Amino acid sequence: MNIHVPTFRIAFIIILLTIAGAFINLTLNPEPKDPLYNGSSGGSFEDYYKLSQDQLGQNEDLSTEVTFNAVGDIMLSREVANRIYKNNRDAYWPFRNLEQELGWDVDFNFGNLESPFSGRDDFQVGPDLKFNAPTWAFAGLEQYNFKVLNLANNHITNQGIEGLIYTRDLLRENQMLPVGAGENLDEAWRGQVFSIKGIRIGFIGATYHSGSSNYNVALIKDKERLIASLNELKSRSDFIIVTMHAGEEYVRTPNQSQIDFARTAIDNGADMVIGTHPHWVQTIEQYNQKYIFYSLGNFVFDQMWNQDNKEGFMLKITLSRKGLCHPGLNPNSPTPLSRTDQINLVCTTDLQGSKEPAKLKTIELVPIIIENYGQPRIATEVEKQIILNKIGATTNVITP
Repeated sequence: MNIHVPTFRIAFIIILLTIAGAFINLTLNPEPKDPLYNGSSGGSFEDYYKLSQDQLGQNEDLSTEVTFNAVGDIMLSREVANRIYKNNRDAYWPFRNLEQELGWDVDFNFGNLESPFSGRDDFQVGPDLKFNAPTWAFAGLEQYNFKVLNLANNHITNQGIEGLIYTRDLLRENQMLPVGAGENLDEAWRGQVFSIKGIRIGFIGATYHSGSSNYNVALIKDKERLIASLNELKSRSDFIIVTMHAGEEYVRTPNQSQIDFARTAIDNGADMVIGTHPHWVQTIEQYNQKYIFYSLGNFVFDQMWNQDNKEGFMLKITLSRKGLCHPGLNPNSPTPLSRTDQINLVCTTDLQGSKEPAKLKTIELVPIIIENYGQPRIATEVEKQIILNKIGATTNVITP
């Protein structure tokens, strides 16, 4: 049997279904009440920006945080370079066990570069202990977000002044800041500033011994230059770190020259002092409400003959800063952002008009163990406690 339905009835049913669907859609997906997100208005980014200011007020008090690691001695010559070479010249090899800690967990990394680059690929070291890092070992520093590297150490002139300048230029070409060495002492002592999320972090580096030149490397004995450098850096920085490559090797406590230099730095404006060179972790001092870490020990190194040489610290440092946040939009986004995203975006990129300076929020001591002649890894809980006990630390988290 054939059933014939009049055409007008079919049309009427279709209209009813269309109206019902529209009503259901409106109920489940109401028109956005927040005018900051209304893609149908056709307004420009400028219109959205003005609208966001009217909606949120001219300024809102929020804060931002920057987290970064400070690590000990990084040496990419000798057996470390040999291991990289044997692993198909994998420049990432030394850092692969710390991909999370050096990458996603922080905004950038800072360390002491113990081996200069010269443009040559030889890495064998004779009795004179003159290091040379092959150029193919450099990419790991870039990949793992090392943005500031101290060059003020006793090996930086192992390849002559030419090697020092080559290393400095190599860092600059890859958007890294070299500190503590340069064409002359004025450059060596000039503090460098790394800015991120509206916070300006200043760095000054100095060493006990420069190798072959006293005219290209900042020395800790020159306290007048240290004070002058700090005074100049204060106006350009929100938080200042002074790093010193000094002390006796293979001992647990600092010598008097380390203590004098570190305290002079704190007395004249440094917010923190971080030491390297002894190849062992050394004690921590709180001085005038600031912290001095006399030695972080090794980080990427091939000294495997002693357990203490295989131990080190990463300092996971978090700074916070309260500022005036101006509502706005992400210029790279095709549509306006949500209210919260807008505020967070601007606060993490521009803190102009900040009400107060950056403050130290926390320092986490992260013990590491070096394996395979140059691969650091996070220490186990048992190893962590052993390392902390060696410097008399009762906790690995410092909250000022």
